[in-house]
Amino acid sequence: MQRDVKRLLFIIAAITALLTLSACRQDEEESHVIRIGSFPNITHLQALVARNMTRRGEGWFERYLPGYTIEWQTYNAGPSAAEAIFGKTVDLTYIGPSPAINAYAVSNGREMRLLAGAVNGGAALLVSPESGIRQAADFRGRSIATPQLGNTQDVSCRAWLAAHGLTCTLEGGGDVRVTPTSSSLQLQLMKQGKLEACWTVEPWVSMMEKAAGAKLLVQEPGVVTTVLAGRVSWLRAHPTEAAAIIRANEELTRWIQENPQQAIRYAADELARLTQTPPDIELAFSAAKRLHLTTEIDLPSLKTFVHDAQAAGLLDRAPPLDGLIYQPTTPSSTTP
Repeated sequence: MQRDVKRLLFIIAAITALLTLSACRQDEEESHVIRIGSFPNITHLQALVARNMTRRGEGWFERYLPGYTIEWQTYNAGPSAAEAIFGKTVDLTYIGPSPAINAYAVSNGREMRLLAGAVNGGAALLVSPESGIRQAADFRGRSIATPQLGNTQDVSCRAWLAAHGLTCTLEGGGDVRVTPTSSSLQLQLMKQGKLEACWTVEPWVSMMEKAAGAKLLVQEPGVVTTVLAGRVSWLRAHPTEAAAIIRANEELTRWIQENPQQAIRYAADELARLTQTPPDIELAFSAAKRLHLTTEIDLPSLKTFVHDAQAAGLLDRAPPLDGLIYQPTTPSSTTP
């Protein structure tokens, strides 16, 4: 009798789990809200423009997805956006390549896919005018701030140091100390003379130059800075919508290239709203000059990021990166 009761309880638990999973899948398939993440950086230019269009009632992605609502989420660095993918609180996100690769590797290829490229360039290493730093060797015994441990600029910084024979550890030791510091705090510390160097992205690069007199030491004009990524379970449940998103991102990129004045004004307005600061059109135009917009996914560069992250001790291993690229299964017939 006891055995039969246990068996019955097991069956009930199994059925309950299946029904819960089925309900989750049904919710995933039937939801008409698409949550897209981005950062308050000009290197997320497509997202800034699209967010501002949504705010103005001129939604760009909404044109390609009639009947859907776009909800924008804000993250300050890639690892936070990757956590949102894992937690299923966001469906798609603009993100840096390093945290995207790390999410792909940590989940053994089950959680993250790249849908398209977005922006190359816009990242730089800056030094304070009083630091006396002029070359890589001058960093010995010094420190560099990066936006977040494991984000794209953090990996680039560690790789650059290693290429110049300088060591740094995740615990903060070595020849150079790399300290995760938000870009907004980097700016404050640089203005106060409390920060010698930082590796960050636009518009913070231009802000450091303008407000703190920081000097550019290294630029990365051809390095992948931003890509568009998606959550695997959402992509599987919404192949038609995913195809529409890819097309919308591609045509938005083209629209920005053809209408730079209007696009940058939209981006500047959105940045001001997200950071709760007055809009600075001049700064936005200065920052945008360092960006190269693209929808191509640069696989060789992504493999370089894998190598650099592994060398820095930030990544143990990664599945073959070919699987990281999303393969659309249903072409979109939706026209804006």
